[in-house]
Amino acid sequence: MKSISSDSSVYVIAEIGMNHDGSFGNASRLIDLAAQSGVNAVKFQMHISEDEMLEDAPSPPYFREEGRFAYFERTAFTDDQWKSLCEKTHDSGLDFVMSPFSEEAVRRCQELGVDYIKIASGEVNNTFLLNAVHDSGVPSILSSGMSSYDELDQAVKILSKTGQLKAILQCSSTYPCTPENVGLNVVKQLLSVYSEFAIGLSDHTTTDYASLAAVTLGARVIEKHFTLTKHAYGPDAKFSYEPDELSRLAEGIRHIEKMLYSDVDKNDLGQYSEMRNVFCKRVVAKEKITKGARISSRMLTAKKSKRGVLPNQLSAIINCVARREIQINEIITPDDVE
Repeated sequence: MKSISSDSSVYVIAEIGMNHDGSFGNASRLIDLAAQSGVNAVKFQMHISEDEMLEDAPSPPYFREEGRFAYFERTAFTDDQWKSLCEKTHDSGLDFVMSPFSEEAVRRCQELGVDYIKIASGEVNNTFLLNAVHDSGVPSILSSGMSSYDELDQAVKILSKTGQLKAILQCSSTYPCTPENVGLNVVKQLLSVYSEFAIGLSDHTTTDYASLAAVTLGARVIEKHFTLTKHAYGPDAKFSYEPDELSRLAEGIRHIEKMLYSDVDKNDLGQYSEMRNVFCKRVVAKEKITKGARISSRMLTAKKSKRGVLPNQLSAIINCVARREIQINEIITPDDVE
């Protein structure tokens, strides 16, 4: 398991969520494709309808063709199926992350042996679930999408009692999220207030920009929804990334990591020696200089050459006396003056 910390490389989560639509085959295929994309983990959601909601629970606007209760019942996996998916994920070299939405789901996550429990935005003020996650001992990631700072503080206090809280994510719970609602200012605030945790972004936008910007600010966890196709049925598919998009995002994050943490020494000019020879100009005579003449700047100019004195080193030549006759366009070196 790759550990999440504030000083490690960026931990990228492919949020499969419910994009499998209850198909074990789709879930398995999404794990394979996530492993090929360069991410660190896949994340699923565990919904147990009877433990999570009443049958008259309000449904989000994207639940139009079936009720929310029935949808979660239809798309649920058995414990054996979850175990197979978890094993497949680990065999693929990825971590297995789960968002539980009830205390019973937390218990199943613990038995399953998930690497991290991710507390979804709507559960931040659910102290029953937070205490169950804390008691499970499973490392956790906290999403802040629907919470105030006070609610976030309360959740952090519960989850961090024994050091199992590893990351806090800024999240704007709008689908899709517009650039104006990303909240990079919140990422900066979280980095300041919760410096002992890895800070990240659960990105609901439809481009790479928010995630890449968050990484440059110091985010260490990026979560992006992942689907086989945006045309799939379900609440998240339309704003999820398809495989080629996820690969592009992961590649971009790795490039930015290299830029951020590979220091360049501006005084190490050896790496540019060949290019300096090609592009830097050298001091040459602008007019004929007789032997014994005192050299002034008006007699000189700079032109490209592979040898000679750089223009910013004129002090080695100006006000010196020419030892020999120097022709127009001839390179002048310290050996030519005294």
